[in-house]
Amino acid sequence: MRVLAGITAVLVGFTGHGAADAAPRAETGRPGLPAASRNVELRAAIPETEGAISINFLRYRDRDVMFLSGEFGLKTFDVTDLDAPVPLDHLTKRELALPGDDPEQSFWENEDVDVDPKRKLVFLARERSAFGREQGEGQPTGVYFVSAADPAHLELLSFAPMGTGHITTCVNDCSYLWTTGYDGTPSTDPDPYRISGKVFVTDIRDPRHPRTLDQHVDLHRNQGETHMTHDVQVDAEGVAWVAGTGGTRGYHTRGWHRDPLTGRVRQATAVDPVPYAGGAAPPPDMPTSFSHNSFRPVGATLADGPRPTREHPAGSLLLHTEEAFGSPTCEDQGRFVISSLEGSRDGESWRATPERPFHLRTVGVWSPDDQEGTLPGPDAFCSAHYFDVHRRIVAYSWYQQGTRFLDITDPTAPRQVGYWRPEGAVSFAPYWHRGRVFLADLARGVEILKLTKGAYDAQASGTSVTLRTRPVSVSFRPLENPRERLPLAPDPVYGSACPMLVGRGCGSGSACC
Repeated sequence: MRVLAGITAVLVGFTGHGAADAAPRAETGRPGLPAASRNVELRAAIPETEGAISINFLRYRDRDVMFLSGEFGLKTFDVTDLDAPVPLDHLTKRELALPGDDPEQSFWENEDVDVDPKRKLVFLARERSAFGREQGEGQPTGVYFVSAADPAHLELLSFAPMGTGHITTCVNDCSYLWTTGYDGTPSTDPDPYRISGKVFVTDIRDPRHPRTLDQHVDLHRNQGETHMTHDVQVDAEGVAWVAGTGGTRGYHTRGWHRDPLTGRVRQATAVDPVPYAGGAAPPPDMPTSFSHNSFRPVGATLADGPRPTREHPAGSLLLHTEEAFGSPTCEDQGRFVISSLEGSRDGESWRATPERPFHLRTVGVWSPDDQEGTLPGPDAFCSAHYFDVHRRIVAYSWYQQGTRFLDITDPTAPRQVGYWRPEGAVSFAPYWHRGRVFLADLARGVEILKLTKGAYDAQASGTSVTLRTRPVSVSFRPLENPRERLPLAPDPVYGSACPMLVGRGCGSGSACC
């Protein structure tokens, strides 16, 4: 690969701010349960991908390419043969390191890697704790721009420093990036969900010279108070949904629309978007009010979401996740929530205040709690994390509680039709791709799964599967003891909102960041 010479110069004089100290890390060596699975077939496990965090895909003329972002940097694989991936290139930690970094530490975090399918670009968001950076060391944040014109020869084009770097997302056909996360504002609030956050807007029409603008998006998102932003998902109609503390809110970023806050029709842009709809789920359903990511089935993706009805017409439902670890089995936190957008299209969330809050109406809730195969005990890490939806089946990661497959045909009653919880799992994110599910597992690496006929039979009959606890075969597993739950620790900035592995290349048993 080719690396841009002099990339380090852009950080001269750049400084950042840390957050409160992390909570104590989890203990090691807890025994696990035998692995559990039902209606899921393991098709392949990709070696040397431990530390996997997020995945995306690009189509080239003669091949299908997977982009894997993780603690190791960025890797590419030819997945034209879905069950036999071929390694192409690796943009290493050392090549991503900036002045003051320890390249032996992990790259962190780029939790939802995004790509530009037209210009063949990949965007890597850099978090404060990347490469072992500690508070008071500057902690640079921002976005790396990588050319994947030839996926076998990645080229690092530039790095844009900015006030955050947790996740970055394309808007308006990748003319701009919206980058989310903690914005560096000093905080004394012990609740990491309440630290300050906003969307940073970057003009990337010239990716070698990206320009982050002074304007910010999605302020006052939590009942009128500015709190953490987390991720952005753009739906099939182009509405950009920003998840974070205070729920999920959608914005028009192009075209002419009525602004519900002024009543006037105006042009929406990536820098000055028009509010559309959304808000927070009620506290009983999402107690922390921290929405991690979302999906609105509409337009070309309507058939992937719940079947529209008179009560829940097309485009009226929002699927979103609470990432929270107050309940080890997700009994009352960290669950999957389906909300109705009805009654939220007149700026209600933007007008809300702590004294006069606004909440969406909940349609359905699901969690692994009280499901056979769920890891018991107060120390398990259970939280809804990333999900992907195809043909009304949600592939859903729940950290140590594995990956669940839910039929959401009826949004009021999600049903489990398949399950995958292998030994030592730390399931981060599943991705539907050409009939397979590519699973990014922080501990085990990338596994390629396929639902069996039993899952689709259960969907057709409207029944939930009963999970069976049994050994799961694997093609490789380089863990010293794969039946032990791997130790997790809170992220030093976000706390338990974004846990990480302890002890892998981190030195002195500190959080692996």
